[in-house]
Amino acid sequence: MRHGIILASILFLYGCSDEQSNNIEKTTIDPVVLLTDWCFEHWKEQQWTLGDSNLPAIDNLAFAEGVRKVCRARAELYAEGYEIYPFITDTMQREIYALVFSSDIEDIKSHIKQHLPKLRRI
Repeated sequence: MRHGIILASILFLYGCSDEQSNNIEKTTIDPVVLLTDWCFEHWKEQQWTLGDSNLPAIDNLAFAEGVRKVCRARAELYAEGYEIYPFITDTMQREIYALVFSSDIEDIKSHIKQHLPKLRRI
């Protein structure tokens, strides 16, 4: 059901016609991958910087890939039915900085579950 809602949102946002919608539905679209990509693109638009040098965070490959992993972890938790906002906001910098160099998405998900006590399945 949640995947259907996400897919419907995707189609609405991209303005697909009914014919295009049917063609898209025939191919396999992984909502978690799409949500991960959206999250990452949304994060890039925020133009985070690193440290006192104010270097763009997107230019640090390790940091950017870490953010992508955090996006993937949040998208997976959302798809699993957890009540979590699947995007990264500017107010989450401290939380994200602590996770970006984690090597495993499962570790990131575990950390999120432990540090968001209100996180629950809906």
